[in-house]
Amino acid sequence: MTDEHLKISTLAHTIYKKCECCNRVKDIFFKMMVKDAKTGNLLVGDFDLCKNCGQNFGDILNLEVTTENVVTDFKFNE
Repeated sequence: MTDEHLKISTLAHTIYKKCECCNRVKDIFFKMMVKDAKTGNLLVGDFDLCKNCGQNFGDILNLEVTTENVVTDFKFNE
């Protein structure tokens, strides 16, 4: 059931803003998408999660989360 209704995606680049779980301003590594409980098709909302909160939610929901391919120091070519 959780695989259909809750999905945690790893972002390609971190975003520095407030985590919607712990309310601390940190690098955001994950986005958790919440789908409609009855149908599982419609997107109801999403949460931006820092590394710790995303990993904790992954452990609680038994979902695989990883930060292997996340770019944390992105520099533009000048």
